[in-house]
Amino acid sequence: MKTKVYNRQVEINKYLKKFKTPFEMKDDAIDTRTMAENYDNGIIPLQDIADAIGIALGPNKKPIPTPDPYDPREGVVKFAYVEWNQLYLWPRFQRDVAPNHLYKIEQDFDHTCVIVPTAIKIGEQYMLWDGHHTAQSMKRQNYTAFPVWYIDTDMITDDQVQEAGFDDNTEYAVWLAGQNMIRINSRNKRKLHAYDEFMILLETKDADTVKMYNIMTSAGFYPKRNPNTNNAFSQIKSGQSIYEMTDDYGVTGKYFKRALQFHKRTWDLAPAELEVWRPLALLYKMAEVEGFAIDEEFDIELGKLFKKDFGDPTSTQLALKENYYKVLEKKGFTQPRDHDQWRVYDALINLYNKSIGRIQLPTAQCRW
Repeated sequence: MKTKVYNRQVEINKYLKKFKTPFEMKDDAIDTRTMAENYDNGIIPLQDIADAIGIALGPNKKPIPTPDPYDPREGVVKFAYVEWNQLYLWPRFQRDVAPNHLYKIEQDFDHTCVIVPTAIKIGEQYMLWDGHHTAQSMKRQNYTAFPVWYIDTDMITDDQVQEAGFDDNTEYAVWLAGQNMIRINSRNKRKLHAYDEFMILLETKDADTVKMYNIMTSAGFYPKRNPNTNNAFSQIKSGQSIYEMTDDYGVTGKYFKRALQFHKRTWDLAPAELEVWRPLALLYKMAEVEGFAIDEEFDIELGKLFKKDFGDPTSTQLALKENYYKVLEKKGFTQPRDHDQWRVYDALINLYNKSIGRIQLPTAQCRW
C-alpha cells in the first residue's frame, strides 16, 4: 500500500478555504494579523492557530514520541511567593550578573510586566536558573514577596536521576537547571522581529509609531515582514532612526516623509529600497543644516536620472555603491566611508553634479 505523500501547499490551501480572508502561512511566520480579520472581534482562539501550525509544519515535524497527556498541576514544577532570604544563586548554572543590564531593566520597569523567575528548590533554598536580574529588580523596587516557578527536587524520583546518568539527586537537579538555563536563553530564544515590535506598538497606540505609520502610508508604503511585495516597507529599525531625525524646530518625520515620497514618485509600486530613501533623507537633512535649498524639481530630476541610468531602485543603489568603490580604487583611497548610506550619499551627489548640477548640494566627502 502506497504511503500518501504530504503536500504542504495543498494542505495549506485546503485549510485556508475555511477563511474569508486568506493569510500567509510559513515556517517562520503565520500572519496572525491578517488571520484575525476572519474573527468578529479580531481575537483568535489558540486552537485555530494550533491547527495552522500543525498544517504548516506537516506530519513529519511532531514531538517524537507522541507525549502522553500531561497535567502540570501534578508535576514537579510548582509556583510560590517566597521571601527574599529564600532566594539564592548557584553560579554553576547561571551567568554573571550585569549591573548595567539591571539598570536598563529599571528604566523601563513596570509591575505589570514581570516575568516570573525560575528556580530549583533544594531544601528550603530556591536557586534561580533564570530571571536573576528580574529578581534583583524586584528587590530594588521594594517587593516584599517574590513570585517563583520552581522545580521541586523532592518530587524527582530515583529512576529519573539514574536514567539521566546521575547517582545524586542534587547533581541531577544542578544539571537540569543548567540545561534549562541554556534552553531558555540560548537554544530556543527567538528575538522579537522588528516588524512584530512595530505592529505591536502601532496597534497599542504608541504615539510616535502611529505618526511614523501615518507618514509611511501617506507616501503609499505599508509595513511588511516580506520585503518583496508591492509598496512594502520592511526596514523598520532604519525607518525609526530616520523618522527620529529632527529639523531646526525639533519636528520629526520630515526627511523620512520626503524620501519616501521621492521613492514613490519615481518607482510607484516598488518596495522601499533602504539605500535609496535613507541616503536621500540624509541629504535633505544635511542640505538644510548647511543652508542649501533643495526644491521639488530636484526630486523630479534625480528620479528621472535614476530610472534612465539604472532602472529599478535595487539596481540604482547597487550601481551607486559600485560607482563609489570604482572611484575609491581609481584614486587609491583605502578608507571608504563607514556605511552604505554614506557611500550612496556621496555617489548620488556626484552623479547629480556631473549630470545635472542645476542647484548646489552639500559637498560629498569623496568627490569625482
